[in-house]
Amino acid sequence: MYISYNWLQDFIKLSPKYNFNEVADKLTAHTVEVEATKNQKEVFSQVVVGKVLEVSKHPNADKLSLVSVDIKDRILKIVCGAPNVESGQLVPVALDGAILPGDFEIKTSKIRGEISEGMICAEDELGLGFEHKGIMVLKEKAKIGQDFSEYLKMDDLIFEIDNKSLSNRPDLLNHYGIARELSVLFNTTLKPWEKIIDDKIKIKFNEKDKFKAEVFDKIACPRYMALKIDNIKVAPSPDWLKKRLVAINQRPINNIVDIANYVMFELGQPLHTFDAAFVDKIEVRRALNNEKIETIDQKERQLNVDDLVITNGKNIIAIAGVMGGLESQISDKSTSLVLEAANFSAEVIRKTAQRLGLRSEASLRYEKSLDPNLTEVALKRFVSLLKEVCEDIKIIGTGVDIYSHKPIEKKIKFNYSWLTTKIGQEIPKNDALKSLSLLGFTCTENDNEIEVVVPSWRATKDIKEKEDIVEEVLRIYGYDNIKSTLPKEELSLPIDNQERLLERRIKDMLYSQFLLTEVYNYSFVGEEQLKKLNIDFFNHLKLANPLSELNSMLRQSLAPGLFSTIKNNQSKSDDLAFFEIGDVFFNLPGEYVKDISGIEKLPYQEKRLGIILAGKNKLVFSQLKNITTNFLTWLLNLNDDVVYLNFDTPPGWADEKLIAQVSVAGKNIGWLGLGSNDVKKNLNLKVEVALLEINCNSLFSLFLEQAPFKIKEVLKYPPVVRDLCFVLPDKILYNDIKDVLSSFHPLIKSVELFDTYKGIKLPADKKSLAFHLTYQSEEKTLTSNEVDKIQKELVEQVIEKFGAQLRDF
Repeated sequence: MYISYNWLQDFIKLSPKYNFNEVADKLTAHTVEVEATKNQKEVFSQVVVGKVLEVSKHPNADKLSLVSVDIKDRILKIVCGAPNVESGQLVPVALDGAILPGDFEIKTSKIRGEISEGMICAEDELGLGFEHKGIMVLKEKAKIGQDFSEYLKMDDLIFEIDNKSLSNRPDLLNHYGIARELSVLFNTTLKPWEKIIDDKIKIKFNEKDKFKAEVFDKIACPRYMALKIDNIKVAPSPDWLKKRLVAINQRPINNIVDIANYVMFELGQPLHTFDAAFVDKIEVRRALNNEKIETIDQKERQLNVDDLVITNGKNIIAIAGVMGGLESQISDKSTSLVLEAANFSAEVIRKTAQRLGLRSEASLRYEKSLDPNLTEVALKRFVSLLKEVCEDIKIIGTGVDIYSHKPIEKKIKFNYSWLTTKIGQEIPKNDALKSLSLLGFTCTENDNEIEVVVPSWRATKDIKEKEDIVEEVLRIYGYDNIKSTLPKEELSLPIDNQERLLERRIKDMLYSQFLLTEVYNYSFVGEEQLKKLNIDFFNHLKLANPLSELNSMLRQSLAPGLFSTIKNNQSKSDDLAFFEIGDVFFNLPGEYVKDISGIEKLPYQEKRLGIILAGKNKLVFSQLKNITTNFLTWLLNLNDDVVYLNFDTPPGWADEKLIAQVSVAGKNIGWLGLGSNDVKKNLNLKVEVALLEINCNSLFSLFLEQAPFKIKEVLKYPPVVRDLCFVLPDKILYNDIKDVLSSFHPLIKSVELFDTYKGIKLPADKKSLAFHLTYQSEEKTLTSNEVDKIQKELVEQVIEKFGAQLRDF
């Protein structure tokens, strides 16, 4: 945002002893961040007044002319394409090295074979308007060789203020608000706004002959004011008005639009003017789905029920608070207007502007929550200025003022000793109360308790509680005036966040021991992306304002992002290994509330760990299974094995034959599977992909439940290892037979699968599983006869229970 120093002087008189940069530093230290300052003369550096001496036809171009221009110290040869260039004219000339608005640099060059030593400028090229029909012809008072900024009397100094520092200060998005702050900082008088309004102009509201207007959504539009004015004459703005707008980087358009803009930059209240020929009455309502309007930028906009619109009872004539319609805008033929000064809901305007990608100076201010009392001030100021420009204007009837929701006066009480304790230093009470009063607060004191009434322009979203009053006192007093002292509180170590520590431990283990690379993917997914993974997206949460269709929903699994990571990196390596820890979201109420009302809750979310491997063949499934087993065993200090169970409802991306649930200590904590051929084809994958996804909440519970690590004494009696190989029906699961082997006898200490076989030596519905069985006693050395007896009984049970037979080949 740009602020004119000269404009500020309309409301305050700063002593000449204060340097411009001192004022900027003061603003930065106490109110807003001044990013840069500049002298307006610098804008037209290397632009001078020249006199056209001779105009001749360009030998190589029909529409170009060769112009000789006197700039006092030399004669320039310039190629010009303007149709209105004539000898004797005084014109602005941009010299070699000049940089015009838009960072357009002028250089001496050849144009169609002829040297051009500069450029004769049009209004729009200088940022002084939109006129480009011909060059700008200056008045006779211009002097040859004179700096163009001197001709325009551009002697202003400009503050460039960072908009981010104004996020909660809508009262500072204008010159009067900045002047109010400076009046306090420099202890000078602020001119009341009443004195900038012509007191001869009397405007009445809401009488019998009032302009017809109706507001159907009074929450979205708390206040709406309108006034019809006749006998206007649309013409270029006077020089003083153009000069003010150009100073803050705004292009003058015409006197009516320029006055509306002037008031907005002066007081902070956006105004809009309609051609009264198209507006018999005003209706403020919500748009219907798919309603359309062509805005003044000549683009058609499609609206929905979240948008607030202004209509004439038949057609939409403006998107409220954002942009007006093309048909009803003021034109050169307009003779009467309808002036709108309104207060709109910040939330409504923000959503509309964001969705339409249409951010305007008006919407910027409405989004910050404006003071509804400002509408009347701005309306009267507009009429005062219009009277200066068009003396014959006539107000038709009386204005309309629909004030549906008047804000309640906000009062804050606090004890002054509390304030000084909060600051940590004594500040004279009189100084603090004086600062608050100058800022517009009304302060009353009863004993040591102070009651502060918040001014309306600070009550919309800024000052809410007594801590905000502390900030006001402190920033005016000066942060640099507060002595730095260490707090007297006893420091204690923060409570360890066990979940975070476990997450860090998991990350360290995965990339240091298993050589996996961590990735971070978006929490957003798209419909097409889920279709390719055969994932049903019916219950996925949809975003109200997605960045694109590719990111229109919240993910319910880490799989989409991890598959995309493989797809994007498969050209770089045949073997890829990644992991991710992130949140997934479900269409269920979660534990966190959405707002202070506590009624609505945010969606349920849980943290998950995903590991994905990619390789040339399906061995990646076995590799990932080994990683999973070792990782969980080491992390959780397991005595029991990690178990892989049948998965009745596998995810859509998985191969139905190579998918399993991961179970630890009887709890299902996730699943592991190989990507199906369909998914490979849909995603154009050239590699086989295996994916593991684990619920981190379940993992954390298991981590807390694990027994303390203990070292067991090694058994002193030797183990006996026997091998058993069974031929089983293909439907028998590894876990089922392993459970029988492990639990059959206390002397069986471990069971390890070392071979599987399916092939031509076996029927198609059979498979072979081979196991190492370790027998060991804590009390004695086992004999062969003892082991043989147990093993014989074990084989008989397996044959009986599973229909197995011992393999004999």
